[in-house]
Amino acid sequence: YALSGVASEKEEGSSVSGDNFSLFSMENGHYHVCVSDGMGSGPSAFRESDMVVELMQKFMEAGFPQETAIRMMNSAMVLQGDRESYSTLDFMDLDLYSGQMTITKIGAAASFLKHKDRVECLRASTLPAGVDASCTGDVIHRKLTHGDFLVMVTDGVLEYLHVKKPEDTMQEIIESIQTNNPGILAKKIMERVMLFTGGKAKDDMTVLAACIWEK
Repeated sequence: YALSGVASEKEEGSSVSGDNFSLFSMENGHYHVCVSDGMGSGPSAFRESDMVVELMQKFMEAGFPQETAIRMMNSAMVLQGDRESYSTLDFMDLDLYSGQMTITKIGAAASFLKHKDRVECLRASTLPAGVDASCTGDVIHRKLTHGDFLVMVTDGVLEYLHVKKPEDTMQEIIESIQTNNPGILAKKIMERVMLFTGGKAKDDMTVLAACIWEK
């Protein structure tokens, strides 16, 4: 079974976060996490990322294969018009029977996989959703085992660490936190990040942690 926890901060002075996320389970034993970061901040960014998350969940629940769902979502974003407004997609599919995990990234920040003895950085390089209708993202496959954690973040979390290698710093932060609770892990990561920013959110920031346990 899988458990998740989220910590988020909206950009200082903004009425609403431009980040959105969704967590949902399917009858076939698959657990999904979807995170999207709308370009910019405020209501317009919220609407963009909300559409990405909502479309992905609806397409998956309707029974479409993941690649088809992503292609349809991306096409819908492109067809919105010529306004320069894009969103990232970070989509995790976890088979709870086998532990096989697939992450699809479209313009999304790096994610981090915490094993018992190390933290692995999962990077991607595609453009955000809504730029290229044919893009189905960078796909990463991993096998998860009992006690593994996946940490997904939006780019505001890494960007405002203000260090040369933010992914390396985030790996060190995650390694230093000892907990089996995904909610506490997400909260403590955000607390550490806010120390780097002087306690101010200069962008929308979301940290989502998910862990897998054997029954």
